[in-house]
Amino acid sequence: MKLRISSAEYERRIARAREELHREKAQAMIVFGATHIAYLTGYHIVATERPMALVVPAKPTEKLIVFVPRLEKDAADQQPLIGEVWHYFEYPGKEPPLKSFSKLLAKKGLTRKFLVDSDGYPALWGYQGPKLSEVLPAAHIQATHSIEKMWRIKSPEEIELIKETAIWGNLAHAKLQEFTRAGESEIEVCLRASYEASREMLQALGPEFGGFFRGGFPCAAGFITGPNTALPHSMSWNRMIRKGDVLVTVATGFLWGYASELERTMIVGTPTREQEKYFQIMLEAQTASIEAAGPGVPLSQVDQASWNVFQKHNATQYAQHHTGHHLGFEPHEAPFIDRNSVEEMQPGQVYSIEPGVYIPGKAGYRHSDTILITEDGVELLTYYPRDLESLTIPA
Repeated sequence: MKLRISSAEYERRIARAREELHREKAQAMIVFGATHIAYLTGYHIVATERPMALVVPAKPTEKLIVFVPRLEKDAADQQPLIGEVWHYFEYPGKEPPLKSFSKLLAKKGLTRKFLVDSDGYPALWGYQGPKLSEVLPAAHIQATHSIEKMWRIKSPEEIELIKETAIWGNLAHAKLQEFTRAGESEIEVCLRASYEASREMLQALGPEFGGFFRGGFPCAAGFITGPNTALPHSMSWNRMIRKGDVLVTVATGFLWGYASELERTMIVGTPTREQEKYFQIMLEAQTASIEAAGPGVPLSQVDQASWNVFQKHNATQYAQHHTGHHLGFEPHEAPFIDRNSVEEMQPGQVYSIEPGVYIPGKAGYRHSDTILITEDGVELLTYYPRDLESLTIPA
């Protein structure tokens, strides 16, 4: 399989950005977000306190420009879709980098109207600098969300990568379940599973894998344990797993910036009646939302399907979030599966389905699966077992 997005795909994305520039009669699009730059060009850059920007001129005959600190210049020079590299030495420097950026834009005759993903480089790691509108006071600076709109519908190449990440997330989760035992450290089990699965992934995919991240695991699995599962976004602890614990897991693989989402609720030892009750409520809610999803279906209706199950079981007081969100290039993307959403599901969209119930001080219960909306229905991209028997860990 291909391990990255093709040049032709990036060129189509750039062409779509230029279409918007022509509609809005703007000279160029200026992109500051690192994920936005990667999405348009395949240039994966480490975002730090040093400002950076991508300039997409409206004219197809004009090359893409990046503005980067000196330590990124050599890497930028190697990017095939980048035609020109502007650089400054370091932040903060004698002159604010964006002030230098504005002068370079002026030399190119780019001074009138810009579409931007933000009005300047965002505050990050201590960066404090002027807004773009402050260094270009005579220009018309107009916000755009075009990149986020582009990735709302995944291309066949994107879908292929997301499907591949689900395979490796599935393996990582299998390792996690295999290594989980009472008396083991929560963090050590997660590290071991992530390492073993990543090692097999690297062996399978070979030396062409990489180029989009720095360090970390190519695929990963982890969990929160015991009473901490009642906190949906609890942090990891070096806690010993105990008989009777509820575990809420997460697993995924990573390819060229893309990922899927797989989460499961596991129980260590024979489940209690209470644990079985809330597990089944959660599973019923997730199943209802998966079955409700499809092309043309309002997002609010999919969220309502979960809520109806919670209402039936008098469990709405234990719900803390909506049913899911779009994903793929970012962990969370718009639109959201929420009862207040006004949009509909469309073919090519990829969503998580993850309703949960959380019993304060005791435990939380949540599965998450990644689904693809097709022309005639739904394709489940993650496929790890969802039933309680399969997710019970021998004590």
